[in-house]
Amino acid sequence: MHDSLREIWTTRGDELAQVEFRSVLAVQPPRTATPLDSSDGADAWFAGQSAAVERLRSRACTVARDGAAIVLVHGEPGSGKLRTTQWIHRNGNRGRRPLLVLDADDPALVRQLDRVIETIASDPSHAPGTVAIRQIERADAATLERVTRLLGCQGVELICAIALLANETTEQVRARSQAHANLLGRVGSAIVAVPALRHRAGDVGELTRLFAELAARRYNKSIRGVSPQALAKLEGHDFPGNVRELASIVEHAVLRSSGDWVTAEAFFGLGESAAVRSTDASELIIRLPGSSLREIEVQALRLALRMADGRIVRASELLGITRHALRRKLEKFGLNELRAPTDL
Repeated sequence: MHDSLREIWTTRGDELAQVEFRSVLAVQPPRTATPLDSSDGADAWFAGQSAAVERLRSRACTVARDGAAIVLVHGEPGSGKLRTTQWIHRNGNRGRRPLLVLDADDPALVRQLDRVIETIASDPSHAPGTVAIRQIERADAATLERVTRLLGCQGVELICAIALLANETTEQVRARSQAHANLLGRVGSAIVAVPALRHRAGDVGELTRLFAELAARRYNKSIRGVSPQALAKLEGHDFPGNVRELASIVEHAVLRSSGDWVTAEAFFGLGESAAVRSTDASELIIRLPGSSLREIEVQALRLALRMADGRIVRASELLGITRHALRRKLEKFGLNELRAPTDL
């Protein structure tokens, strides 16, 4: 990899933002856009039959096929903007080269964009295929100027496309500043609106089944499916955190399930107004909207060990995982002090 970009590829810890390192010089077959589906974990977020997700799939296919120089992908937090951007990049004509994901509020963003511009000028074969900038509505004037410069430095043959990701609507982003308005003026019709989960009527059931299947595979659990009662409970929740919240809740429920089915009891707390509620000795803490799976897992481990008086065997039974897996998790999260002295 070109040294001038090495730091950029590794600036984020977000799992979705990790770059798949591939040889950009290798001979690869031409890419054609394939329909968004749920055949793997990356595309599971786009499952469903609602009119809203059908429009998303159709629009993403069109944008990937057209290969626009600059694209705006907007939607609420957790709706799937980055996953949509990844799909467009992967299926576009620049998908042979990496996708670089940056954040608009990163103090080093201007320097990172400058290095991309330098790489395009000195060694285009090592430039990213797409630069995605999250929360573009928060970008300052210097950042927007660099984005415009990145577009203008490439000449007729576009080497690197730009994806602008926003939590706001097109109109809201445009109203942020004249510089925002000028940049969005170059987007033209290459705009993809990612719908909130509450607008995807009927998709919760299919998404839940897919997320449960993926989580069961990830944690090596024998889960046959999600009970009708559990699905009914999920469908009654408004999911302010959108698909990301649903995926996290389902993964947590699978993690704590010990039977063949994920039941309604595994989704307790849904619909309550409080973001956090206290628990007694018979239940785990519900996930917090916007919290990470790590936080949820740590809380589950703490409560299971408290209920089991620190005994590994009993706690592993409560969590539905093996003793070895529980020991590894305690080591990973630095929770060994919760174990009973006789279990150390």
